[in-house]
Formats: sequence, structure tokens, C-alpha cells
Amino acid sequence: MQLLKEVEYSLQDVYEKKVRIFFENNNSQLLLGDSFRLLTKIKPESIDLIFADPPYLLSNDGITCNGGKMVSVNKGSWDKIDLKNGNTIENKHKFNRKWIRACERVLKPNGSIWISGTFHNIYSIGMALEQEGFKIINNITWQKTNPPPNLACKCFTHSTETILWARKDNKKNKYLFN
Repeated sequence: MQLLKEVEYSLQDVYEKKVRIFFENNNSQLLLGDSFRLLTKIKPESIDLIFADPPYLLSNDGITCNGGKMVSVNKGSWDKIDLKNGNTIENKHKFNRKWIRACERVLKPNGSIWISGTFHNIYSIGMALEQEGFKIINNITWQKTNPPPNLACKCFTHSTETILWARKDNKKNKYLFN
């Protein structure tokens, strides 16, 4: 483990192909686009930290409450697995392994990844991390101060999200903790 230190390098040095930068400051960039396509444009082992908020795969034609109004839970095609093959547990897990594998390719040997999720996807993500060669460092709980209401009243209110912090499973990994 190492303490934070100033690092000077060109952020453009990490790209093999041109990418569209959505936001940029002195030491970070946000890219907007299809993650599977963007990750192929990044040089291997060139990224220090990945923060991922992957699809929760909840678009199932159900309903929820937003601002006191009943609304659809459907977010878009990006929140669904290939419906031709079914929205099965196996397909969800295969999807999670695929994007985590793509992240592993671009993450530096001492880099780390932070992934947020709910009980709908976080258990598959945790298993996929280990299957793709990661070691989970921490399981962080984010408590929502204003969670959506429990419309069905058949279970407790979903008032937390989980963030998994992981590193490549390499005993010499000196990930950053600040």
C-alpha cells in the first residue's frame, strides 16, 4: 500500500485510439460511450483506478415510485441482457465477467477498481471479480438517506448500496489507499 503522491503524465498516453472525452480536469477524465468499445481503445495496464456503476439489470417492465409518481423501472436497452437468450442468472453473470475482464486488461498492476451495486447484481459481481483474478479489499456500504419507498410492503426498504473495492490478485500489488 502506498500513500497518495503527485503524478505527472499525459492522460492521452493511455489511449490506443481516439476517444470522446466527456469531462476532464488536471488528473482525471470521464469518457461517455459504450464501455465495451471504449475499453478496447485504452492501452493495456494504463489505468490507475476504475469506478464502475454497471447496469443493475432491473428493466423488467415493472413500476417504481419517483417523486411521488408511479413510473416504469425500464432504463433502456443498456439495462437489459440479450432477451433472445433470456434474462437468466447465467447470462447476467456472463455479462459481469465480460466487462470485468475488459477492465482487468486496462488496469495497471497496482491499480484498483471500485464497483457499486445493489443486491440485484453485487453478488454476481463479487464472484466475477474473483473469477477474473481480483482480490476484494473492502465491502463498503452506502446508506441512502432518502431511499425510494417500499410500494409492495412485502420486504424491508432497499436503503443501501454496496461498493466493492478490489485489486488485481497479485501479492506484490501496492494499491493506493488515501
